[in-house]
This record gives sequence, C-alpha cells and structure tokens, in this order.
Amino acid sequence: MINQLVSDQAALFWECIKIGIVMGAIYDLLRIARKIIKHIDILVHIEDILYWVTCSFIAFGVLYMHNYADIRPFSIIGIGLGAAMYFLTLSIIFMKIATEIINFIHACIIRIYNLILIPVNWIIRRLKIPVKYANKKRIVYVEKGKEEARRINRKVVMGQADIKTDINIIRNRVKK
Repeated sequence: MINQLVSDQAALFWECIKIGIVMGAIYDLLRIARKIIKHIDILVHIEDILYWVTCSFIAFGVLYMHNYADIRPFSIIGIGLGAAMYFLTLSIIFMKIATEIINFIHACIIRIYNLILIPVNWIIRRLKIPVKYANKKRIVYVEKGKEEARRINRKVVMGQADIKTDINIIRNRVKK
C-alpha cells in the first residue's frame, strides 16, 4: 500500500516535470513569434497573461487527472524543476536553431525581393531621362505660373490702393 502511494507520487512528480518542460516549450514558441513579428508592450503583456492562464489550466488538468486536483508542494516544485531544466538545456539549443532558421528565411525573402526589384529598377532607369526632361519643363511652367500670380496680385493690390486713394480724395473734397 505504501509502495503504491510512493509510486503514484513519483509518477505525479514525473508528470509535473513534463508539464514544466511543455510550459517552457510553449513559452519558447511565444518568444519565436515575438522575434518574427515585433510586438508593442501592451500586446506582450496580454500574451504573457494568456500564456500563464493557459499553462495553469494545463497544469490543473494534469493534476486533476493524476491526483484529483490535490495540489501538493512537490507538484509545484516538479513543474518549476521541469521548466528550469528546459530553460537551462533544451531552450538554449532550440532558440539558437530557431534564430538561425528565422535569419535564413529573412535572408531568402530579401534576396527574392531584390530579384523582383531588378526589372523594376531597370524600368525606372530607362524612364529617368524622360522624367528628368518632364520635370525640368514642369519647373519652368511652375516658375512662369508664380510670376503670373505675382503680377496679378500686384494689379489687385494696386487697384485696391487706387480705390482707397479715390475715396480719400472724395472725403477731403467734401470736408472743404
């Protein structure tokens, strides 16, 4: 009877270590997602909260199946020990490999992007001479338009000045 109890507790402890390892692996997947797509701070906090809620449900489910949800200190120690073992061993290797894969995929995407841009750059270079010519013509017309606008503005201002002068002359005649 006692041997069976000890055996059951040892099996539970081993399950808790496995839970800790799984929790660490899930967190590494979350870290990889954060490396691929940059997150704002609030999103990181929300992801962490969802991670801990999910992990607590997983841990409670396993404890419920193996120990009728009797949470004992050694089960929490087992989960912590499994997570620590994962983060100190497998996580380092897993993250290095994942980082290399991400960098390789990123480099491939950049190369494909640059290959796609070769014909686009060629077309832009071929169109550069006509565009330069059209731009010079545009600048000339813009400058002519600015001069014309200044001339019209001068006429309007001078016309207003003439009207004000005429009004003042009429006022002075009436006062005399």
